Parts: sequence; structure tokens; C-alpha cells
Amino acid sequence: MAVINLWRESMYHERIFASFVLFTLIRLWIAAGGFSPHSPHSPHIALYTGSLMLIAFGTVVTRVSDSSWAQRSRLVIYPILMNVLFVDMRAVSPLINDGKRDSVLWEIDRLLVGGSLSIRLQQFISPALTELLSFCYMFFMIYLFLSMLAWLFSNIKTARIFYSGLFSLYGIGYFGYTLVPAIGPYIVYADRFSVPLNGWFLTDFLTAIYPSGTNYTDIFPSLHVAVSAYLLFFDMKWRRARFWICLLPCAGIWFSTIYLRYHYFVDVMAGFALAAFALYITRLARLREESTPG
Repeated sequence: MAVINLWRESMYHERIFASFVLFTLIRLWIAAGGFSPHSPHSPHIALYTGSLMLIAFGTVVTRVSDSSWAQRSRLVIYPILMNVLFVDMRAVSPLINDGKRDSVLWEIDRLLVGGSLSIRLQQFISPALTELLSFCYMFFMIYLFLSMLAWLFSNIKTARIFYSGLFSLYGIGYFGYTLVPAIGPYIVYADRFSVPLNGWFLTDFLTAIYPSGTNYTDIFPSLHVAVSAYLLFFDMKWRRARFWICLLPCAGIWFSTIYLRYHYFVDVMAGFALAAFALYITRLARLREESTPG
């Protein structure tokens, strides 16, 4: 009964994110054949179990206190889990999967658009364009961090709406990462490209830091596309001035995922579809907030 009550009281993103955590925990248990303290699975089993407990704790906190501090603490759990679980997927994915799925995504691109768009874009490569798109690709992290911070300290109802959409998106995106693990054409199909991506300072910086910012399973769907599209169109409704400021950089993010060879076309399309679903979640969350007193 307590679990049912927690589920009823939970927000949309809590249900979706908890479903991802539970599903991956079950996959880890199955892959491990049970729990053993000396198994390579055990630290990850402990992490995912702890994540479920933290999600449940967030709901309990607002039962005990309905203060602004408690409400915002409940929301801030998700940026923490997002980052911790993202890093851990580098080790988890090989434990629960039998390999990468780049060949599948490459073949889907062939069926959808006749081959790799990254290869076709080679004719347009220039140092100036590569530098500009490297900036756009990195702008994603700035936009995400500032948006999470700004909405966290906004009106609490608006904050809940924003976080409901964003972390529903991340929960589903992480399902994709762990069910369709892939590395990206820039590594797997490096031998297919004949034109190097030369730029200047920002290009060199991105190339240097990218290996530490990927978990080598974070391709499908493209969360660079999904998250930036979600942030942008959420701002279009709630912060119109910020929408206009970020419109061109976001368009650059979407184009850069293919130009810089990090993603397949199907990843990008899945990212836009996921952003649309997350925005639909915000509509449901808004209706829920409007029916809640206070």
C-alpha cells in the first residue's frame, strides 16, 4: 500500500525515471545471476538500488514538509542521478549488452536517407564552420546548466512542470542508451571519412575533452538534440526572450551532431520525437498543477 501511495503521489518524471532505474536493476540482476559481493555487477546493483531509494525519499520529503526547500530538494535529486548514472553506464552497458548497435543505426540511416549524412557533409567542411559548430555543440552544456538552475529557483509550480518534462526525457533517453548502445560514426566508421574536421581552439578543445564526456553508449537517441529542443520550446512558451537568444545556437547544436560525426540521422530524429513527447508531459504536468491548490 505504501508503494502504491508513493506512485500515486509521484510526478511524471519520477515515474519514468524510476522505471528506467528499476528496469536496469533487473537487467543487472539477471546478468549477474544473483547477488555476489565479488561480482563486477555488485557496485552497480548497489548504485541502482540506492537510486530507487533516493527517488522514493524525494516523495517522502514532501510528505513530511511542504516547504519550498523540501519541494526544490525533491527536484534536485534528478540532476544528481542524471550525471551519476550517465557516468556509470560506461561500465554497466557492457555488463547487460552483448555489444554495440552502430551497424544497426548505420543501416537504418541507409534505408531512411540513402547513407550517412555525415559523409555527404564533407563537401562543406571548413575550419570556420567546424569552429562555429564546435562552439554550438558545447553551448548545450551551458544552456542545460543555466536552465536547470533558473527554473529550479522560479515559481515552484513552474519548476515542477519544467523538471517533469526534462527528466521524463532523460529517463526515456537512458532507456535508449542501455537498450541500443552505440559509440558513434566518428569512431566506428572513422575510416569512411576522407576529410578531417580541422578547426581552431574550440575544435581542439572539444576533441580533447569529448572522450571524458562520453560513456561510449550515449548515441541513441541524441540527447543533445532532444534536450536542447525541449529547453528551446519550453522557453518559447515561458521565456520568449531567451527563446530568441538561444534559437540559432540550438539550430547549430542540431546540425553539429551530424557535421561533427557524433550521431546518426536516426538518433537526431529520435531526439526530436523525444523532445515533443517531453513537451507533451509538461502539458499534463501543467494541468495537474492547475488542479492542485496552493
